[in-house]
Amino acid sequence: MAKNLKDVANQYAKAIFDLSSDHQIVDETLADLRAIKAVLADSPDFIQAATSNDVDAQVRDNLLQTLTQGAVEPVQNLVKLLARNQRLNVLPLVVDAFNQYYNEANGIVDVTATTAVALDDARLSKLANVFAAKTGAKQVNLTNVVDTTILGGVILKSQSTLIDGSLQTKIAKMKAQLLG
Repeated sequence: MAKNLKDVANQYAKAIFDLSSDHQIVDETLADLRAIKAVLADSPDFIQAATSNDVDAQVRDNLLQTLTQGAVEPVQNLVKLLARNQRLNVLPLVVDAFNQYYNEANGIVDVTATTAVALDDARLSKLANVFAAKTGAKQVNLTNVVDTTILGGVILKSQSTLIDGSLQTKIAKMKAQLLG
């Protein structure tokens, strides 16, 4: 049975995270992977060119070398391995999965704050502090999303936690209680 691309990416990410941890170069690895992902986002045809059979093998190797130039050795080896296994297309997913491992290891949580109106930086900071206190996170990266249908209040959502303080939910709970 063929594996899901996200599962494949997760395996590569776990391997490079463990290797980077063993060599104490996790921060450098993350920086290099993020830089490569940015290059790939700016050049959407890069992966196709680097994997095309129409392109000379030496040119493909040069493209990959240019992409990883200056990167730590595990990142260079990862890109070579992905290319050799014809999995270069999962590289952006590997970067995302690596970032999740990094965040988990460092107590960093990405949170979406859904509100009826946009919040200023001071209120976002207070929400981040509240979320950190409730969950034990060391750092909270908060993104504000405006959704006028919640009427008021806030919904804080991370990968594993949901705190719903929206007016819409409170009204729905009261309605359910009134109806029995």
